[in-house]
Amino acid sequence: MAEDKHQCLSLYDVSIPTFLRGLHTLKHLLVTATKHAQVTDISLSEMPSWSLYQDMKPLTFQVQVASNTGKKFIDRLTGQDGPAFKDDETTIEQLIERCQHTIDLLKKVDRKTIDEAHARNNTINLQLKDKVFNMTPQHYVLKFAVPNFFFHVQTAYAILRMKGVPVGKMDYLSNFLAPDA
Repeated sequence: MAEDKHQCLSLYDVSIPTFLRGLHTLKHLLVTATKHAQVTDISLSEMPSWSLYQDMKPLTFQVQVASNTGKKFIDRLTGQDGPAFKDDETTIEQLIERCQHTIDLLKKVDRKTIDEAHARNNTINLQLKDKVFNMTPQHYVLKFAVPNFFFHVQTAYAILRMKGVPVGKMDYLSNFLAPDA
Protein backbone atom coordinates (compact mmCIF):
# COMPACT_ATOMS: atom_id res chain seq x y z
CA MET A 1 0.00 0.00 0.00
CA ALA A 2 1.45 3.36 -0.97
CA GLU A 3 2.10 5.83 1.82
CA ASP A 4 0.09 9.04 1.75
CA LYS A 5 2.65 11.80 1.23
CA HIS A 6 0.23 14.37 2.63
CA GLN A 7 -0.53 12.56 5.86
CA CYS A 8 -0.08 14.79 8.89
CA LEU A 9 1.27 13.75 12.23
CA SER A 10 -0.94 14.63 15.15
CA LEU A 11 0.03 15.57 18.71
CA TYR A 12 -1.04 12.09 19.75
CA ASP A 13 1.12 10.44 17.05
CA VAL A 14 4.31 12.18 18.16
CA SER A 15 3.72 11.78 21.88
CA ILE A 16 1.77 8.85 23.29
CA PRO A 17 3.34 6.09 21.12
CA THR A 18 6.78 7.61 21.77
CA PHE A 19 6.24 7.65 25.53
CA LEU A 20 4.88 4.10 25.46
CA ARG A 21 7.82 2.77 23.46
CA GLY A 22 10.32 4.64 25.63
CA LEU A 23 8.79 3.33 28.85
CA HIS A 24 8.87 -0.21 27.47
CA THR A 25 12.54 0.40 26.68
CA LEU A 26 13.19 1.70 30.17
CA LYS A 27 11.41 -1.29 31.68
CA HIS A 28 13.49 -3.64 29.50
CA LEU A 29 16.71 -1.93 30.61
CA LEU A 30 15.75 -2.28 34.27
CA VAL A 31 14.80 -5.95 33.86
CA THR A 32 18.13 -6.57 32.11
CA ALA A 33 19.93 -4.82 34.98
CA THR A 34 18.11 -7.04 37.48
CA LYS A 35 19.13 -10.20 35.62
CA HIS A 36 22.71 -8.94 35.37
CA ALA A 37 22.84 -8.31 39.13
CA GLN A 38 21.66 -11.87 39.78
CA VAL A 39 24.67 -13.37 37.95
CA THR A 40 27.34 -10.89 39.07
CA ASP A 41 28.49 -9.35 42.31
CA ILE A 42 26.56 -6.14 41.60
CA SER A 43 24.28 -5.12 44.45
CA LEU A 44 20.70 -4.76 43.28
CA SER A 45 19.94 -2.59 46.31
CA GLU A 46 22.63 -0.05 45.33
CA MET A 47 21.50 0.21 41.70
CA PRO A 48 18.77 2.85 42.23
CA SER A 49 21.34 5.27 43.64
CA TRP A 50 23.78 4.95 40.74
CA SER A 51 24.54 8.10 38.78
CA LEU A 52 26.88 9.11 35.97
CA TYR A 53 28.75 11.53 38.17
CA GLN A 54 28.62 12.38 41.86
CA ASP A 55 26.79 15.68 41.34
CA MET A 56 24.17 14.16 39.02
CA LYS A 57 20.76 12.77 39.89
CA PRO A 58 20.56 8.97 40.33
CA LEU A 59 18.88 6.25 38.29
CA THR A 60 15.76 6.51 40.45
CA PHE A 61 15.33 10.16 39.49
CA GLN A 62 15.82 9.42 35.78
CA VAL A 63 13.04 6.81 35.79
CA GLN A 64 10.72 9.00 37.85
CA VAL A 65 11.16 12.01 35.57
CA ALA A 66 10.67 9.94 32.39
CA SER A 67 7.49 8.57 33.95
CA ASN A 68 6.37 12.01 35.16
CA THR A 69 6.95 13.49 31.72
CA GLY A 70 4.35 11.13 30.27
CA LYS A 71 1.94 11.62 33.16
CA LYS A 72 2.28 15.42 33.24
CA PHE A 73 1.93 15.52 29.46
CA ILE A 74 -1.55 14.06 29.86
CA ASP A 75 -2.39 16.47 32.68
CA ARG A 76 -1.21 19.53 30.76
CA LEU A 77 -2.86 18.68 27.45
CA THR A 78 -6.17 17.58 28.93
CA GLY A 79 -6.28 20.26 31.62
CA GLN A 80 -7.15 17.59 34.20
CA ASP A 81 -4.96 16.24 36.97
CA GLY A 82 -4.48 12.51 36.77
CA PRO A 83 -3.36 10.25 39.60
CA ALA A 84 -0.50 11.53 41.75
CA PHE A 85 2.84 9.75 41.63
CA LYS A 86 4.69 9.85 44.96
CA ASP A 87 8.24 9.55 43.57
CA ASP A 88 9.15 7.33 46.52
CA GLU A 89 10.58 4.31 44.71
CA THR A 90 13.74 2.88 46.29
CA THR A 91 14.18 -0.45 44.50
CA ILE A 92 14.61 -1.57 40.91
CA GLU A 93 11.45 -3.65 41.24
CA GLN A 94 9.50 -0.54 42.25
CA LEU A 95 10.98 1.38 39.29
CA ILE A 96 9.86 -1.41 36.94
CA GLU A 97 6.37 -1.21 38.47
CA ARG A 98 6.45 2.58 38.02
CA CYS A 99 7.17 2.15 34.31
CA GLN A 100 4.30 -0.32 33.97
CA HIS A 101 1.92 1.95 35.90
CA THR A 102 2.75 4.82 33.53
CA ILE A 103 2.36 2.56 30.48
CA ASP A 104 -1.10 1.55 31.73
CA LEU A 105 -2.03 5.21 32.24
CA LEU A 106 -0.84 6.24 28.77
CA LYS A 107 -2.72 3.39 27.09
CA LYS A 108 -5.99 4.86 28.40
CA VAL A 109 -5.45 8.25 26.77
CA ASP A 110 -8.02 9.17 24.15
CA ARG A 111 -6.44 10.17 20.83
CA LYS A 112 -9.09 12.83 20.14
CA THR A 113 -8.55 14.47 23.53
CA ILE A 114 -4.84 14.93 22.81
CA ASP A 115 -5.27 15.94 19.18
CA GLU A 116 -7.80 18.64 20.07
CA ALA A 117 -5.66 20.15 22.84
CA HIS A 118 -4.88 23.19 20.73
CA ALA A 119 -8.58 24.05 20.56
CA ARG A 120 -9.03 23.84 24.35
CA ASN A 121 -5.76 25.19 25.64
CA ASN A 122 -3.82 27.79 23.71
CA THR A 123 -1.04 28.13 26.27
CA ILE A 124 0.78 25.71 28.53
CA ASN A 125 2.69 27.46 31.31
CA LEU A 126 5.72 25.35 32.06
CA GLN A 127 7.78 26.35 35.08
CA LEU A 128 11.35 25.09 35.19
CA LYS A 129 13.18 26.27 38.28
CA ASP A 130 12.70 30.06 38.36
CA LYS A 131 11.68 30.50 34.73
CA VAL A 132 8.24 30.17 33.13
CA PHE A 133 7.85 29.13 29.50
CA ASN A 134 4.54 29.83 27.76
CA MET A 135 4.01 27.36 24.95
CA THR A 136 1.37 26.17 22.56
CA PRO A 137 0.51 22.49 22.96
CA GLN A 138 2.51 21.75 19.78
CA HIS A 139 5.60 23.53 21.07
CA TYR A 140 5.23 21.87 24.47
CA VAL A 141 5.19 18.41 22.86
CA LEU A 142 8.00 18.99 20.37
CA LYS A 143 10.26 21.35 22.31
CA PHE A 144 9.94 20.06 25.85
CA ALA A 145 7.99 16.87 26.55
CA VAL A 146 9.56 14.57 23.96
CA PRO A 147 13.17 15.89 24.29
CA ASN A 148 12.94 15.83 28.10
CA PHE A 149 11.60 12.28 28.02
CA PHE A 150 14.40 11.07 25.76
CA PHE A 151 17.02 12.83 27.91
CA HIS A 152 15.98 10.89 31.02
CA VAL A 153 15.52 7.52 29.28
CA GLN A 154 18.95 7.92 27.67
CA THR A 155 20.54 8.99 30.96
CA ALA A 156 19.12 5.88 32.65
CA TYR A 157 20.61 3.79 29.82
CA ALA A 158 23.98 5.52 30.22
CA ILE A 159 24.02 4.95 33.99
CA LEU A 160 23.35 1.23 33.57
CA ARG A 161 25.88 0.87 30.77
CA MET A 162 28.55 2.76 32.71
CA LYS A 163 28.14 0.30 35.59
CA GLY A 164 28.61 -2.68 33.28
CA VAL A 165 25.03 -3.76 32.60
CA PRO A 166 25.21 -5.53 29.22
CA VAL A 167 22.88 -3.34 27.19
CA GLY A 168 23.56 -1.93 23.75
CA LYS A 169 22.06 0.30 21.13
CA MET A 170 19.46 -2.27 20.08
CA ASP A 171 18.28 -2.64 23.68
CA TYR A 172 17.51 1.06 23.48
CA LEU A 173 16.09 1.15 19.94
CA SER A 174 14.26 -2.18 19.59
CA ASN A 175 10.96 -0.97 21.08
CA PHE A 176 11.06 2.16 18.93
CA LEU A 177 11.67 0.07 15.80
CA ALA A 178 9.03 -2.57 16.54
CA PRO A 179 6.00 -2.59 14.22
CA ASP A 180 2.92 -0.78 15.46
CA ALA A 181 0.52 -3.04 17.29
